[in-house]
Order: sequence, then C-alpha cells, then structure tokens
Amino acid sequence: MDINWRAVLTGFVVAFVLGILAAWLAPAMAWVQSLPGLIGGLTAGYMVAGVGRGAVHGGLATVIGALVLLVVGVVLGTLFAGLVPATAGLVLGLTVLLFQAIPGAVAGAVGGWAKDRRMATREPTGAEVR
Repeated sequence: MDINWRAVLTGFVVAFVLGILAAWLAPAMAWVQSLPGLIGGLTAGYMVAGVGRGAVHGGLATVIGALVLLVVGVVLGTLFAGLVPATAGLVLGLTVLLFQAIPGAVAGAVGGWAKDRRMATREPTGAEVR
C-alpha cells in the first residue's frame, strides 16, 4: 500500500497542536484528551480517498504522534524523575499506544469515506436535465 506521508504528517501536526491545547486548557478531562487523536486521524483520512486508506493513514498519524510524545515524555521523565518512574511510564505509554491506534483508524476511515463520498459525481435526475 502506498502511504501518503504528507497526510500522515498533517494528521500528526493537527493532533499534536490540539493535544498541547487540550492539556493546557482542560488537563483533568479525559474525554478532551482523546479528541486530538480523533481529529488528527480524521484529518489524515480525509486527505486520502477511501475507507481502507483512510483507516491506515489515520491510525499511522495517531500512533506516530503518540509515539513522539511518549519518547519526549520518557526522556524528560528520566531526566527529572529517575529511571524507574520513566520505565513505568514507558510501559504504560506503550500499552495506551496500542489502544490509541483504534480510534485514530476509525476516525481516519470516516474521513476517507467522507472524502470518497464527496468526490463521487452525482447523476442528474430527470427533473434536473434541461
């Protein structure tokens, strides 16, 4: 399958920026923290056409974004908290990372479906023909 890395990068950037804003504006609300991944996956899926391609691209954008944030968190955790808490955070983060791929892929599939549906041409009905 041909991966559109521009779509994946765009979805990652959208999820990253919205994730920072969500963490800053509403740090205690768990459902707000899930919105950046969903919107990033939807964006990546909308940039490609088709449900299957959208799901792959949305899942990739969500997982790559979460992986980058996890690496940054582990490095900062090692520097400021120590090796044992950072390792525990890494294990927990990898577990959560597996579950974040599912909503990103579903949102990407919805985005790809919407793009595919929008691209379809509509046949004129009898009343519309002149």
